[in-house]
Amino acid sequence: MATGLAHAGTRERGPQRTGARPAARCEPAFDVATNPATLRTLMTGADAGTRQRLADVVQRRHGNAALQRLLAPGGALPVQRWAVTLPRGTADCDRVVGYMNANSPYRADSGWARTNVSFAWGGDPSFEVSDGVITATVANPTVTKRVSVDMPSWAPTNAAMATGWSAMTGALRAHEAVHEGIAGDWETELRSRLSTLRVTVASRTTAAFTAAVRAEWRSWIAEHQAAQTAIDPYTATLDCSGGAAAPEAAGLEGVLGTADED
Repeated sequence: MATGLAHAGTRERGPQRTGARPAARCEPAFDVATNPATLRTLMTGADAGTRQRLADVVQRRHGNAALQRLLAPGGALPVQRWAVTLPRGTADCDRVVGYMNANSPYRADSGWARTNVSFAWGGDPSFEVSDGVITATVANPTVTKRVSVDMPSWAPTNAAMATGWSAMTGALRAHEAVHEGIAGDWETELRSRLSTLRVTVASRTTAAFTAAVRAEWRSWIAEHQAAQTAIDPYTATLDCSGGAAAPEAAGLEGVLGTADED
């Protein structure tokens, strides 16, 4: 008897908020020697200015063919956008930070962006009986992963602000790519664990099977969440000084984790 059970372990992260502690400056630099999947993620997730800068660096170091392969469709995660409606000529960092804190759709979390990761499992119950003990396994196991990233979208025209904004959002997007990599590793791990799972159940029923697998699944999702949380908090800096000695507005990322059940 087939089952289609969706148990989600959701990682919700309220990204940038102003913080009291000082933060190191995030420079607008990219590691273009990294693997193509990460580069594709960074390229798709970046705003227009950051994407152009990254494309220029890849083209200079690796040539047009490498850039064309990088931009090929189908390899990168779509990124949702929420619009920053400040005047494009805004040059005041404090004004931008204040706007983001007041108008971000994630302001309840003091965040500027959010990434969610969820996993779902499915499979058919299979039972073995030995000496009166019933053992259940998952036949035809499946694991699916969903990831969504929501980032702010803005194209400032002030040169110093444009550089600072690109550096900040580029650094944030690169950090999100690390979280996506963790989720990808755990998709493989979850599939392996589900395929080899053997649990003792009280009866040969779908309800008993479902309850037993759910208990194991919840513990695995908690491990995934711990791996995600281990690389946070992450601090990004919006530096629109243009190289002059000026205060920098820092954003400290918050982490929210839940494990939902259908």
